[in-house]
Amino acid sequence: MELKNAVAVCLISFFSATLVVLIARSLDNQAASRLEPRLTQIAEELHALRTGGGISAAAGQPGAMETLDDGLVVYYFHGDFRCATCRAIESQTHETVRNDFADRFESGQITWKVLNYDKPESAELAKKFDVHMANVVLARTIGGRIEDWKRLDEVWALVGDKPAFARFMRAEISQMLGESAPPAEPAEIGAATGETAPPADPPGQGGLLDIPLPSASPPPLPAGGSAGGPAADPPLPE
Repeated sequence: MELKNAVAVCLISFFSATLVVLIARSLDNQAASRLEPRLTQIAEELHALRTGGGISAAAGQPGAMETLDDGLVVYYFHGDFRCATCRAIESQTHETVRNDFADRFESGQITWKVLNYDKPESAELAKKFDVHMANVVLARTIGGRIEDWKRLDEVWALVGDKPAFARFMRAEISQMLGESAPPAEPAEIGAATGETAPPADPPGQGGLLDIPLPSASPPPLPAGGSAGGPAADPPLPE
């Protein structure tokens, strides 16, 4: 009798332990399913940070429609599909902002934001800036309102030349900040706009209008001739 009771107790304990394990596994699966979207978002943000871009939804940064009280927001817009050129524009712009305007970036005077114009939360700004493809937009804010902005379409023409791209971006950001900066090279502007600058004059020469024309003088006439007529006939022999 005691053996049967012991066996029954063992069986009850076994089934109870099995039930507890199954419940724990079920709870773990539910918790994992709840955590999966958040883990995916974290992975995407870490990938963006590693490739040189900003974290679009990082904690402590303004949302898509939020702006600085006073300062400059450097927006990078992209779509759901991102090509290699799009990523290069993002990376080079972010690098210029972080390296050449480090003090203003750290103080919060300049903010870097990455937005997806295909997402509903970014649609209003994309419409305001007329953005339909990957691009950079500089927006100057006063009192929390966007007072002035500029879309930098030239980035597509300059992205293949990294030094020229950085010079152009520095000049545009400095201008939006109200600071003086060396202008972009004429060749760079021409490449961005499709126009070509006129060729420069050769060294040591002015324009064509500055070249003096030589004074023309008629050649010497032969003896006995007159201007405008043939020479005189020689005398006939006697």
